[in-house]
Amino acid sequence: MESSTKYLEEKLKLTVNRKKSRTVSVFAIRKFKFLGFTLGRNGSGIYVRVHPKSWKKFKSKLKTLSSRKKCQSIKPSLEEIKVYARGWLNYYGMASMKNNIEDINGWLYHRIRMCIWKQWKLPKTKKRNLIRMGIPEYYAHIAANSRKGHWFSSNLTTVKRAMLKERLINSGFYDLATAYQSVHVNY
Repeated sequence: MESSTKYLEEKLKLTVNRKKSRTVSVFAIRKFKFLGFTLGRNGSGIYVRVHPKSWKKFKSKLKTLSSRKKCQSIKPSLEEIKVYARGWLNYYGMASMKNNIEDINGWLYHRIRMCIWKQWKLPKTKKRNLIRMGIPEYYAHIAANSRKGHWFSSNLTTVKRAMLKERLINSGFYDLATAYQSVHVNY
């Protein structure tokens, strides 16, 4: 620690915060946080993952960006989500997080469907839009007149079939899983 501090302060002219700084061995400590990453060791070697606090912060920010109160128009919300998620993925792209990204991606699709469902407001508008998206009139009527809340209704099979991933991506949704695969390949 002393030699590192001496090098950083004298040679590189950087200030080291001695209260926060410590030296650890990846082999001695099971997991530790470093710049939002968790470094550790398992049977196949050393791994780099996103720290749980960073995941929580990411999901919280996505939740505010896709809030039901905020998304009067879905296009600006989709653009803000795209900008934030792209920056986050570029920073954490080297970490192993395929399963977590897929979970958050599915959750985010559900949130976007919920926002669109809320935007449509009236049952007749919901029914008309579902029919326009290729859903038979009978099923569109049942889904549109559901008395359940926005979150529940946006997860109905009818609504999911109407708002497929491809349709949402074409309207401007940023698919996290696809973006992660392209970023992670570069590392």
